[in-house]
Amino acid sequence: MSRFWLVALTAVISAAAQDSGTCLPCHKDIAESYQNTGMARSFAPALDVVPGVYTHLASEEDFSVFRRDGTFWLRRQQAGFNGTPSNVLEKRIDYQFGSGQHARSYFARDAQGGLIELPLSWYSEKGGHWGMSPGYEGAQHAGFTRKVNDRCFSCHNADAGQTARGVTCQRCHGPAISHAGSAGQTILNPARLAPQQQREVCLQCHLETTNLTLPGALPVYGRDVFSYRAGEPLTDYELFFDHAPGKGFDDKFEFSSAPYRLFQAACYRRSSEAITCTTCHNPHKPAEDRARSLQACKTCHAAQKDHHAGEDCVPCHMAARRPSDAVHVTIRDHLISRVPQPEGPAPAPEQNSLSLPPYRGPVLPYYPAAVTSDSTAQLYLAVAQVKNQANLKQGIQDLEQAVVQFRPARFEFYLDLADAYRHNGQAAKAEAAYREALTKVLTRDPQAWRVHHGLGLALALNGDLPASVAALNRALQMAPDEGGLYESLALVQTQQGKLQEAVATLRAGRKVIPDSSDLANGLGTALVRAGNPVAAEEALREAVRLRPELAAMRVNLATLLARRNAFAEARFEFEKGLRLDPASAAGHSSYATALAAQGDKKAARSQYEEALRLNPALANTHNNLGTVLGELGEPEAAIREFRAAILLEPAFATAHYNLGNALAGAGRPEEAERELLLALRHRPGYQEAQRRLDEVRRLRGGPVK
Repeated sequence: MSRFWLVALTAVISAAAQDSGTCLPCHKDIAESYQNTGMARSFAPALDVVPGVYTHLASEEDFSVFRRDGTFWLRRQQAGFNGTPSNVLEKRIDYQFGSGQHARSYFARDAQGGLIELPLSWYSEKGGHWGMSPGYEGAQHAGFTRKVNDRCFSCHNADAGQTARGVTCQRCHGPAISHAGSAGQTILNPARLAPQQQREVCLQCHLETTNLTLPGALPVYGRDVFSYRAGEPLTDYELFFDHAPGKGFDDKFEFSSAPYRLFQAACYRRSSEAITCTTCHNPHKPAEDRARSLQACKTCHAAQKDHHAGEDCVPCHMAARRPSDAVHVTIRDHLISRVPQPEGPAPAPEQNSLSLPPYRGPVLPYYPAAVTSDSTAQLYLAVAQVKNQANLKQGIQDLEQAVVQFRPARFEFYLDLADAYRHNGQAAKAEAAYREALTKVLTRDPQAWRVHHGLGLALALNGDLPASVAALNRALQMAPDEGGLYESLALVQTQQGKLQEAVATLRAGRKVIPDSSDLANGLGTALVRAGNPVAAEEALREAVRLRPELAAMRVNLATLLARRNAFAEARFEFEKGLRLDPASAAGHSSYATALAAQGDKKAARSQYEEALRLNPALANTHNNLGTVLGELGEPEAAIREFRAAILLEPAFATAHYNLGNALAGAGRPEEAERELLLALRHRPGYQEAQRRLDEVRRLRGGPVK
């Protein structure tokens, strides 16, 4: 069944189970009480937004939330080069996400009608305040670009139709279309299920081993994100994975970690896994949770000494802690510690995939925990190793073996293997695997473009640029809203020397996705290469306006401004970019080049040296530093830098020329002649090298060309 019909069918079924309709006449008390739960209020139109302002110091951005023409808006701006507001961006707040018990985030629609998460959230702590959304605390946060995918959306709303009604009854009770108004049709009551099945009704949304890019979970290929039905085995829908022990993640505590922590608790393990979520929680009436949890504790701890009758166990034994990935809230730790735990300090910085280095190590099965010889378990475990390159080398071997052994019908496994080959630099194998994936793709599969995209990238790596362009164009025909496809195609066209075609491709992408900073940045870079600095500056300024929190965007603009003799503003942009990312070796090197062009050799030297401290493998930076050192009167230091550049890049003709020139100036003509000959070998027709070689030979009394 196509995705369109799955979405349409889900929407019809959901509409039949609305609390104000089907369920209310028969279950009035439960339905009305449920409307006050966090699940029922997990997604809604943005109707009760609190106006306010917030300054994010790390990115130097000022935010304001205000009402205009009956709707709410979020505005972001910064202080610009000349002191006036710059990089202004406004988005209408269309939806609110979350119950507001701890926090509430907000969504806006993008130009394609999809949803993006806004960088500001409302937190209930301390009487209520605005702050950066989870994952946005760092200087280089996602800004207004984080797309809300169906996997995220599915646990906050009834269906993919974005009708904004939160989680409805059928999420836990199954489809109601055959139950409503039909005698003898019984809807699912999770209380009648076995404990594991009961838990899985909740785990479909609440089980998360980590929000880091491990991956923590993999959907079963072919299953729509809204297709899980309460009562079916959860592993028919999704499989879960975790970090290996001893890798620094053994005691992780994240916002969505309640079941994950509960499964580690002695109370749970000693109960023979009889404890379910509803042991302590009433999903229809949360007000009963305190009494339920107290009764659950008394079941095993009725005779506990030094405790008063009726005393609430939760505050001491399920401490309110700040999760590492959401530092503005406190939630209960479901580990259920025997020794009372005080609230810990907020993690600094917020820990997410932007602030932590990527995990590199084995990915272990978590749910189900046992690894069997079953084809599904073996295939998905191997995919988990390669999906985010956590365990790439071993994962490739495992996935190769699993694919050969089980010959899966789904194309995604071949696509995963092809992507892994490509990430590992095995372009020929990647091309073959992509072609095999194409033989498995159904003609109208909406994800087929991913295979053509990967094939295009592999063909480019293999040097077959015309075939790469054909594959990327095919992918674009299938998915014209995917910005990355325009970028990939333009990159290959640039490699072909077809700069005007690359510019046209990026302009076409900008028309479809006007909010894409990556496309604006790519267009600006292409226009620089095409010799159109005026249009390039316009595109790069737009890239910075869209993503002022990205250092690379600001450095690119600064580099162009410096070339256009607007050095004061260029310095401003360089320094803003390097404040955002002090570890950007490329940024320091570009700034040094601009400083050198202005005649500030000492400052240029400092920036080049910092770039090389951060990344000693930058051949061109060694070469440029050598030039500056020579101009500062340090010829031996310059010679060392030129040699370092050549060691990294033996065919670097300019570095050979510079080294030869420096050696000649230092009175070492034999060595100079050798380097100048190498410069000419690597770049035939290099006139400056030939002239200098003639001068050196004339001084030595040798033959002159």
